[in-house]
Amino acid sequence: MPDPNTKQRELLTWIRLFPLVGRPYRRPVHRSDWPIGSLLLALSASAQFALDPAALDQLFAEADAQHSNALLVYQYEQPVRTKFFDSKDKRVYLYSITKVFTSLAVGLAYDRGAIGSLDAPVSTWFPELAGDPLRSRIKLRHLLQHTSGIFTTQGSRDIYPQRDFVKFALESPIVSTPGEEFKYNNRAVNVASGIVRKATGKSMEVLLASELLRPMGITDYRFRHDRTGNTWAMDGMELNASDLVKLGCLLADGGRWRGQQLISEKWLAVATQASLVSILDRASGYGLGLVIAEPDTRLTIPTSTVDALERLGLTNSLVARLRSLAGQEFKGSKKLGEALKQSFGAADLEAISAVAAREMIPIYRDLSNRALLAHSGEIGEILIALPGYGIAVARTIDEKRGRSGDFGFSSIYRRVLDLVPHETQ
Repeated sequence: MPDPNTKQRELLTWIRLFPLVGRPYRRPVHRSDWPIGSLLLALSASAQFALDPAALDQLFAEADAQHSNALLVYQYEQPVRTKFFDSKDKRVYLYSITKVFTSLAVGLAYDRGAIGSLDAPVSTWFPELAGDPLRSRIKLRHLLQHTSGIFTTQGSRDIYPQRDFVKFALESPIVSTPGEEFKYNNRAVNVASGIVRKATGKSMEVLLASELLRPMGITDYRFRHDRTGNTWAMDGMELNASDLVKLGCLLADGGRWRGQQLISEKWLAVATQASLVSILDRASGYGLGLVIAEPDTRLTIPTSTVDALERLGLTNSLVARLRSLAGQEFKGSKKLGEALKQSFGAADLEAISAVAAREMIPIYRDLSNRALLAHSGEIGEILIALPGYGIAVARTIDEKRGRSGDFGFSSIYRRVLDLVPHETQ
């Protein structure tokens, strides 16, 4: 069990990503018929998007200086460079990177029809919430986006002693209107594990093991459970670096692993988009269990999206204001957030998000494919995917190294973007 008295650093590492230098983009080669021809396709893709060797050197030098156990860089599922600084590929505690697996577990349940909608009220599975005017408004997506309004404290020290993590969250006070405020919440995300269990009849661990981990060849792992059998959703997973980077490859390739679609592109299209309230005052946002860093992207709200939301019943007033922003380009999520804040209140953005979530419609589009998908752990475990270039990066650090100093390696995000060579637009 992690030290409950240690201040958690994993959430806001991504705030320190900026400023970042933009690069032009070329759409990657899309692979097919894996494994036939996979090597040639990978070599072709690698040749087209060869990573900057000087930037690689810098990345690995900083990883060494930051006391990393391991750093692995893959592109299109192929290793570009890997380094085990202590000569062992060993299992480490991932802390909050576990939330990425939680999101994927919900995605698996959704893809298989066990969960009907991201916008479903949590009371669908916990009917005792239905009579409460605020608790009844908590949606499944709120749990993964950290917008549930459930009271939380920093870290998890009050959660570890609980017999039932899910019940503890559900019985906690509601301190803000669900969907209208972003606040990182270890307590609330555990409810997602309870929903997966009720919806599928399987614990989150069992579902992930059978539908995701084994198909990816991942066998050396560990989850933790509360005393009622709920898999921890907030943290608790252990994995080695060579398996963690596979998860980055999955995210970088639209939910595919060696040609097999393990998580639907439909799910990932929504999961990898920041919730609107999470970008109002931040340079990066939070999707479904993932940090979405879009510093040098070009973002737009398509007119077709506004048309679809109008057909689905979004109010005329919200449609008109959203349409006034449609077609404009915004330099990253920070600029998009500023524009949204000028036109909408938090309740308005929640109303828009609710309509979009019912039909799994992404609200904005990245014209540059420059978004970083990421999550970090308490002492500096880091997972990054850059889907626009097929890049996956895993950095691990164990308890001994991680607690010997501040080795969060916040510069890694900038270094990953530096891997992509300058190109002529």
